Amino acid sequence: MATVMNFHEKYRHKQLDFERKALQELSIQKIETAINNVFEDFIKPVAAYWQTISDMCLDYAIESFLLGASYGRFGYYGEPVERVYSRSQSRFKTLLDDFYDFWLFWYYVDNMANESIYLACEAYLYHWWKEGFESAVRRYRMRLH
Repeated sequence: MATVMNFHEKYRHKQLDFERKALQELSIQKIETAINNVFEDFIKPVAAYWQTISDMCLDYAIESFLLGASYGRFGYYGEPVERVYSRSQSRFKTLLDDFYDFWLFWYYVDNMANESIYLACEAYLYHWWKEGFESAVRRYRMRLH
């Protein structure tokens, strides 16, 4: 008789392998530059916690990159970026809300500034989602997946 396979374990192994390959193209220096560019004004009041905030921004950029990369197959088969992004909207929204809540913990001000933080978080995560998506499409085209 054959061995019984655990499909959840096999799926998780494939997912980890895919993520490992996708992350080879990601540069920590690029992420740190993006953190400084996007959140420079928001970090000044909480500069004492710069390292913690930077680490969390790095983690969220990686998660967003991997989320975009996981949808790269759709782009490879010709689906437009906007449609693929709408497919991932629920997972992206969850990631965005978590990231925004993280920023609200550190940076509490009036509603106007909260809205600008939300827009900065959305732009930051979308940038890394799109980087991951484009990276995965390139990998599929070069047959490196």
